[in-house]
Amino acid sequence: MNPLRIGIIYPSDGILDREFWQFAPTNATIHVTRVGFPGPPVTVETYRSLIDDPDLDRASEALRPISPSAVAYACTSVSFIGGHAGDRSILERISRGSNAPTTSTSSAIAAACRALGVSRIALGAPYLSRVTDRFVHYLGEAGLVTTSRRSLELQSDIGDVEARAVAELAIGIDVPEAEAVVLACTALQTYSVIKDLEQALRKPVITANQATVWHACRIAGYRGADGVGKLWQARS
Repeated sequence: MNPLRIGIIYPSDGILDREFWQFAPTNATIHVTRVGFPGPPVTVETYRSLIDDPDLDRASEALRPISPSAVAYACTSVSFIGGHAGDRSILERISRGSNAPTTSTSSAIAAACRALGVSRIALGAPYLSRVTDRFVHYLGEAGLVTTSRRSLELQSDIGDVEARAVAELAIGIDVPEAEAVVLACTALQTYSVIKDLEQALRKPVITANQATVWHACRIAGYRGADGVGKLWQARS
């Protein structure tokens, strides 16, 4: 079997590199590189400006020498802020630079919903509400209906949100008509809560880092089911 090398392009303020490894199947290796990310306050306009960030080209080219099986842009907000057109432009640049199949966290979350056969979701996010609204729009473009949502109104220190608070966010947004719960942002730690949440809510829980690694492995051709959560058991 060819090596399963997953390249991750992660914002410079991200502190959850370990989650990419935790979510990866045992035969995968994770190769993380960084792109710059501004400090707070971060506005919708700031996120939009990062769609054309030249750091993306440099990070993509830096991964090329290892011949990655796939590369993922692990930033939910920048990949959804410009809608699907903005996301596609990011993916095209990364694919050219890395010479590999490419996904983004927003693309991966939409793909996860398709694989699970769900179209109605409850959405939890750490962002300001006006930023979360842009993700709802992105998901709508993908044919997904957001039945409920909550924003934590954070602009920094998202990685410091405790797992207990993340679980409370997921439980608080769940409604009967939601077929799955989605937790956005690759700075939000979720590895330790998915299993318990899925048992408690009796529905799939899709999180940013989980979906990013899952979709990168799938577009690399990996079809194993040894990852975390119901997502890895889904058709794809």
